[in-house]
Amino acid sequence: MLTWTLAVGLLGEQSHVEDEALATAADLVGGADNRLAVYEGILGTYSTATSLADRDWDTAEQRAQDILGLSSGLTTLLVIENATGRVMMDTRRSAARASLPWLISADPRPAVRRAGDGCPCVVLRHSIQRLPGHSVVGLVKPEIFQDALLKSHEPGSVAALVDANGDFVGRSLDFRGRVGTPATIYVRNALAQGGRGLYRGRTYEGLENYSAYVASPANGWSAHVAVNHALIDSPRLWLLGTLVGGALLALLAGAGIIAYAIRDMAARRRTDEQMLRLQKGEAIGGFASTVAHDFNNLLTVIIANLERIRKADVGPDVARRAGMALEAATRGAKLSNQLLSFARDGGGKLAAVDVFSLMTGVSELLRQSVGSGIVLVLTPPNSPVSILANRDQMEMALLNLALNARDAMGGSGRLEVAAQRLGDVVEIAVTDNGAGIPLAIRERLFEPFVTTKPPGEGTGLGLAQVAGAIGRAGGTVRVDLPPTGGASLVMSLPIAASAD
Repeated sequence: MLTWTLAVGLLGEQSHVEDEALATAADLVGGADNRLAVYEGILGTYSTATSLADRDWDTAEQRAQDILGLSSGLTTLLVIENATGRVMMDTRRSAARASLPWLISADPRPAVRRAGDGCPCVVLRHSIQRLPGHSVVGLVKPEIFQDALLKSHEPGSVAALVDANGDFVGRSLDFRGRVGTPATIYVRNALAQGGRGLYRGRTYEGLENYSAYVASPANGWSAHVAVNHALIDSPRLWLLGTLVGGALLALLAGAGIIAYAIRDMAARRRTDEQMLRLQKGEAIGGFASTVAHDFNNLLTVIIANLERIRKADVGPDVARRAGMALEAATRGAKLSNQLLSFARDGGGKLAAVDVFSLMTGVSELLRQSVGSGIVLVLTPPNSPVSILANRDQMEMALLNLALNARDAMGGSGRLEVAAQRLGDVVEIAVTDNGAGIPLAIRERLFEPFVTTKPPGEGTGLGLAQVAGAIGRAGGTVRVDLPPTGGASLVMSLPIAASAD
């Protein structure tokens, strides 16, 4: 009994130290993912500016300066030619260069850089679809990530945040001296493995340690939390002695300890999986709230300028186009506020929504969003019918599905949005003739962070938001595969009580 009690206590002490370190590493890398997603969203929004497609660099720079004023931590915006590193626009006029060769990179993932104008900095890039061969580059202060690291790591441990190249982004010791420099070989070996786990190593300060690490599948960054090796080795040594002594005294007690260890390992794996699911849920809420808030700030600037253009003496055609853009921007602000409300309290109220009005009201926004290369066909129900839903969330869901279909078709093809009443439900199907959905992810398509897009081109949150909005309305969403190819995402929603 004494042997058993000692073993249980020692295993629990070791497990507690390891779990705490892993939880801290998961918090660090999750926080970094959220912050990177915010800045990547800002760059993605700026990359759609008409002035970039027109090569109107003066206007592009003025717009970039407005964005910098609204974005904490983002210090510089540049537009470069990918193949040569030639700088087309630089918000640092006094520091502008004909070309910056260090910006030439085939790796689109964010990375830290120590040397150069405005550095140490974290370099993010986003391709400009309307200006092929060019990218928007943003420089972010690494102190943004360092401050978050210092708030999260536990006293008595050494914590570090490392980019996909194995260079320090943040570190609890000697941050100024280490930012942008290569991490130890132990850190880089763990980075090559990916995932999460525990490894034995030594810090640059000579601290023998065990380090827990968690790597982000989204961008290759990883967090490492080192604890003194004695905190783990001592329980292991005592455990070994206890097991040997217990085996000499009673083989039965030894067998019991082994069985307990196996059950404990299985329980820890289940706990880790549950913690990962909870962290994903928290990440969605934090991401949605942060992006909606920053995007709303950008839309405020856009709406104000469109109002001035529409009221100016610019001619009827320009005024009409400005009015259309103002309507779309206002709708975007409304959806952004709805997303912010969803992140805070779970979404808006449900009410009866006329399906015909919903489809016609969002049709122009869908046409503008999918582009001229997509033939958009809207097929409303044969007779008037209303569903029980939140109108703003339904518009956001239709827009999400349409944009996903556009990407699946590569910008050209046929997109049909059709609604029909089937008994006491209405099915709204969004069907494209793209490449379809791989079987490997079809069953997990509506889980957070699952995406069919290449790394760096999608967050994996769009379809999760669609499923959440439909679920809150008491409906379901599924994937159908038309015999003619492509994919059809079908939302099934209950008919409102007053519809009949």
